[in-house]
Amino acid sequence: MCELGKRLKEARESRGLELGKAAEALKVRRAVLEALEECRFDELPEPALARGYLKRYAQLLGLDPAPLLALYPSNLPPEPTRTPPPPQPPPLRWFWLLPLALLLAFGAWWALRSAAPSQATPPATPSLPPPPQQVSLRVSTDPSGARVYLDGFLLGQSPLEVRVEAGERTLRVEAPGYRRHEQVLDLQTDRNLRLTLTPLPANPSPTQPSPSPGTPPSGLLLRFEGTSWLRVADGRTGQILFEGTAGPGTQQSYPLPVNVRVGNAGAVRVILNGRDLGVMGNPGQVVNRRFE
Repeated sequence: MCELGKRLKEARESRGLELGKAAEALKVRRAVLEALEECRFDELPEPALARGYLKRYAQLLGLDPAPLLALYPSNLPPEPTRTPPPPQPPPLRWFWLLPLALLLAFGAWWALRSAAPSQATPPATPSLPPPPQQVSLRVSTDPSGARVYLDGFLLGQSPLEVRVEAGERTLRVEAPGYRRHEQVLDLQTDRNLRLTLTPLPANPSPTQPSPSPGTPPSGLLLRFEGTSWLRVADGRTGQILFEGTAGPGTQQSYPLPVNVRVGNAGAVRVILNGRDLGVMGNPGQVVNRRFE
């Protein structure tokens, strides 16, 4: 398995997402996602369409698409072409039938032309299918600024209003420090949604004395230099303290011990007890670490 397929599969399995469910959410065939995870690029459609599938899949898994698109091979070997065998000349014994066949064909054409009406009926113009119906979707959240996804594609931050195709669509809303909201919408008419997000349960931490001047802060500080999916669990109880996507410029702090899993390790810088340990790994890499 290549590095691209390994990252996709690890990210999907870390989220507990089955391949069939991912294909259903993206409205693509399961075979396309299998080919991406198993690096069977020769089974994918043309590169432009295949890279579009890869970008949508990465966004569904909470990964940064740019590093994964860089791993997609730019030059694939062309499919071998088969040279058709040269046509075989007809047997010479049938040549004497050719003038007779031409004569019969001309006679039939002349008879049909003479019997046809003087004005031929023009062929019917094929009707084009109607364009897909579009509806208006308005989404506002409390708190505002949440990231809004439709069928795995990022629409923007709330509040927003967009025109989308009608039909059954999957809405997902995420905000740091709040539970992810997901629901299936049957969009046949304009919709106006107002969502109140549920805060994640606070993690009670033991009372600690205030540090004296000059003493580095204790605990874990995660500083995001890019976008990454993140899950943080209490190292003692296993309680999920945070699960979602954080963008560049975001900082999150947690008391020790904690277990951290990230989907884009190159975008997450670790500062442990005031000491900068650098980023957790390479861009696009899925990393699990325990900090004590």
